[in-house]
Amino acid sequence: MFIPIRSDRPLRTTPYVNYALIAINVIVFALTARPIAMLPVQHHPVYEYYLHHDNTKLWQFISYQFLHADGWHLVGNMIFLWVFGNAVEDRLGKLGYLFFYLAMGVFAGLAHWMTSIAPVLGASGSVAGVTGAFLALFPRTRVTFFYFWFMIGTFEIPAMVVVLFYFLKDLLFFSMSAGQVAYSAHLAGNAAGFVVAMTLLGTRLLSREPYDLFSMWQHRRRREQFRKITHQGYHAWEGRAHVHAQIGTKGKPGPVMTEQDKALLEQRQSISRAISGNEMSEAARLYNQLVDSHGEQVLSQRHQFDIANTLFGMGDYPHAARAYDLLLKTYPGHDERAHAQLMLGLIRARYLGQPEQARALLQEASQRLQGDDAALARQILAEIARS
Repeated sequence: MFIPIRSDRPLRTTPYVNYALIAINVIVFALTARPIAMLPVQHHPVYEYYLHHDNTKLWQFISYQFLHADGWHLVGNMIFLWVFGNAVEDRLGKLGYLFFYLAMGVFAGLAHWMTSIAPVLGASGSVAGVTGAFLALFPRTRVTFFYFWFMIGTFEIPAMVVVLFYFLKDLLFFSMSAGQVAYSAHLAGNAAGFVVAMTLLGTRLLSREPYDLFSMWQHRRRREQFRKITHQGYHAWEGRAHVHAQIGTKGKPGPVMTEQDKALLEQRQSISRAISGNEMSEAARLYNQLVDSHGEQVLSQRHQFDIANTLFGMGDYPHAARAYDLLLKTYPGHDERAHAQLMLGLIRARYLGQPEQARALLQEASQRLQGDDAALARQILAEIARS
């Protein structure tokens, strides 16, 4: 038997709401377990609190979430709620998590109501919503499982593997119409939790972390941009510029300036038009003119980062360093902060002769980078130490 017991996600706050939800489920089960075990299902004192397809009451979409058919049903749900819910509450906040948990139960119940006429009870749909959100928020977290069969011990599995395994299992059983389990509620809860969490990250209603799924996707896109520089003939890490590389992007207008400074506004609009037309070399040239004539001018986060990357690809290291530096100063919470620090540290160490400034940038960046980027940061730090 395999039982999840914890994740390696450290908590910043005590998840009191999740503790309370688990306690309420246990208390409700303790109060209703004996009648449920002894009476025909239609005569259960709590039968009216199940979610019914016929004569549905709105409050049943809440009440059904706190009822369980037997001890194994309760224990299975509460174990998963313990393992995954604590971290999700830590990210969403207490009131946000409570609303999210109940909303996922409502959505899961609605999905079951639309696909089955059987009454339903249990926290499975709510817990599925929590695990779906966990996948979006903590895809690289590892879950520890306890096992006992012929041997007893523990092992770790990436959370992404755990959540996807149970999702695919439910999908298979749902397609086979197997058993009495409300698989449609599980699937709907998983999907809803994942979509809600990704939407919160995408709209910045929830602050991003370096290794949530949304940020990982953006990091991948940025790495593809760096690879494009290299593939076009620019050996970024060796400092050899054979050709001028351009990075295409679909830009949005930069920050709107006051009407009073028409010349400044026109320059910024020219940069935006160049970016929109994938004329990144021209956009970089115009940006240099803008900063030279008007001082420290900063574009939107995305445009500023793309301009800095383009200047780096062109081998214009002083201006690239200025662009990265302004990006870091103006947008301290930028999603690509670690990558911008890596690029600025590389420029200062290898091209501008500023090893101490580079060291501070790379030491901070290396704590959040991974893979090839982390290896590059360590390599440059080693070069600085030897110099």
